[in-house]
Amino acid sequence: MKILVVGMGLIGGSVCKALKRKCDYIIHGCDTDEEVLKAAMEDGAIDGIGKMEDGVYDICIVCLHQRVAQPCMRQALPFLKKGSILMDMCGLKGQMVLEFTNACRIAGLYYVGTHPMAGREKSGYFASIPDLFDRANFIITPTYGTSSEAVERVSDLAREIGFGKIVLTTPHRHDDMIAYTSQLAHIVSSAYVKDDCMDDAVSFSGGSFQDMTRVATMDEKMWSSLFMDNRLLLLHHLELLIAHLSEYRTALETQDETALQLLIADGRRVQEENVRKRKRDLEEKEHNNELVAG
Repeated sequence: MKILVVGMGLIGGSVCKALKRKCDYIIHGCDTDEEVLKAAMEDGAIDGIGKMEDGVYDICIVCLHQRVAQPCMRQALPFLKKGSILMDMCGLKGQMVLEFTNACRIAGLYYVGTHPMAGREKSGYFASIPDLFDRANFIITPTYGTSSEAVERVSDLAREIGFGKIVLTTPHRHDDMIAYTSQLAHIVSSAYVKDDCMDDAVSFSGGSFQDMTRVATMDEKMWSSLFMDNRLLLLHHLELLIAHLSEYRTALETQDETALQLLIADGRRVQEENVRKRKRDLEEKEHNNELVAG
């Protein structure tokens, strides 16, 4: 099988390195930076250099920002190999999945929208590592018209790369959950570090501080565009957070310790229920695996 990875940054470079470590596929890379391609060849992360318009690849994996990925995919669509799979790893799905599912069907190939839930504070090819995706979640967003066979093939490839859990959901549900689990967390981290105690915070910090500040070093161009492209869903979750924070502020301002205890207890209850649910899901998965093995 011949696979082309388009965009040799952190995600694309890690995809190539993971595939070369675990599979025997022919892997080609595509990037506008010739130095990156040269380094990838020297690293053995790719077997060659190509582009989508070559029309010879069984799977094209687009690892670009969605604002760059979409015009590139539209331009290459007429040249892609018939019966092949075009998949992207963009951070938002939404209308993109609907557009390319239909466009690829008309062109005689298959489209699968995906999102790897893995990353690092650093970006670019030279930050890529072969085990970035080990045991991570891999999101697939099929919609009406998505080929089940293509989804299964992409799922198998994700497992080969190292992903631990394959999650199927709708494009809208994906974008809503990403607004909450990822984008909101980045906004909170960015706002949290803008405090006059940051000058000497390291001397007084532990794990909770490190967790809260880790993603504040995000790339402003990439993340601001992600925020804007998912603006309405992100605003919804941001408004909920502000409302909840206001409850804590009111309890402190009015010196209402009872109210503060209730707020903290409610937060603990929600988190403990979430932990129990994850534990039940894991136990159910292990039980099902044992039944299959038996």
